[in-house]
Amino acid sequence: TATAIATTTPLPAAAPEARPRGLNSALTAWERGRGLPPASLAQGLSRALPPASAAPRRVLRLGSEPLWQVSSRPCASLAVPLLEPVRWEAVSLGSCALGYLEYQTWLQRMVPAADLRAPPEEVTEASAPPADGLSGLELLRQLCQAARPPSPPRRRAPAPLTEEEQELADSAIYGDGSPNEVLASRFSVELTREKLQCLRPRTWLNDEVINFYYKLLQERSNQAKDAPKCWFTNSFFWNKLSGGPEKSNKDYNYKEVRRWTTKAKVDVFEMDYVIFPMNIGEMHWAMGAIDIKNQGFRYFDSMIKSPHPNFVPFLRRYLVDEHKTKKSKDLPDPDAWDLLVMDPPVPQQTNGYDCGVFTCFFGDRFSAGRALDFEQEDMPELRVRLAARVVKADENWL
Repeated sequence: TATAIATTTPLPAAAPEARPRGLNSALTAWERGRGLPPASLAQGLSRALPPASAAPRRVLRLGSEPLWQVSSRPCASLAVPLLEPVRWEAVSLGSCALGYLEYQTWLQRMVPAADLRAPPEEVTEASAPPADGLSGLELLRQLCQAARPPSPPRRRAPAPLTEEEQELADSAIYGDGSPNEVLASRFSVELTREKLQCLRPRTWLNDEVINFYYKLLQERSNQAKDAPKCWFTNSFFWNKLSGGPEKSNKDYNYKEVRRWTTKAKVDVFEMDYVIFPMNIGEMHWAMGAIDIKNQGFRYFDSMIKSPHPNFVPFLRRYLVDEHKTKKSKDLPDPDAWDLLVMDPPVPQQTNGYDCGVFTCFFGDRFSAGRALDFEQEDMPELRVRLAARVVKADENWL
């Protein structure tokens, strides 16, 4: 069904390496299970939408099923506005969103609370962009462009790549060698050549690389004299605290993270920032931060304007519980802690696969007290820089 959601640019059909292996397998199995030839889904999405007069609702179908209502196994019920007429219906999504692989991320960009919202009984009709003659993918492009916030003025560009950075990255992600060869080893973590292939262009980053880089940022922060005092958690912090995508991030659970500061020998209330990468719905990367210094919370996302509705309430409860547990007294005025406005706005991506690189450099710049001096056009070079730093496994970069 042609849904009125704002989106990123559509999945790059010419870059199959950009899709997670599990989703590729799920797509192939879905097509095979319905007796459809390979790539039928992609071909179906490229066809023009039918005219408005052809049916009361615009439905883009492959075989007998609407393309945008395909799922692997139900895990969430989302309220989705249809393009024409404007109605609401529940769409069951699986952990592998088979119609559009980034469906949940796109939906959250337009309606951040959609996974919490019950379908209303009545929805008034509203105007929608004309879709006659457009493919489903082109419609998504237009919706994305209409909803994307205006870009701020160009920031100062990052420093050019050095020859050493280029050589380290090329050797790691394009060089010869066994997939099991360990190329980076530190923090009791070994990253193999296979794990580092996610640093190739047009590819989603995995949690091993992101968490390894955040460990390097922690080491850099520990040594810095004039930089903010930071504690970096790994990417499991938010989902442990909130129940994760399996529970739609609705299940607050302090017990899951209660001992984290004890193990790290950290008092969060002596920090300037608590910084954590966030795996959003197993499909998107963002970064959250508890700003102790300014008594608030920050959300860094290269695609979605607003965090999950439970982002602020759960982090506020975390501080209350942490203060009570570790200091044996109540946190003063917890309700004063709220979401802080990002000014200027964080840089935005214009594709569906660079969110992990943005997340790494959100952490890099913010923890150093620096401006977010990069944009989408810098991502190819920053991806190379990230690969070089991870392979070198040394926080003492320039």
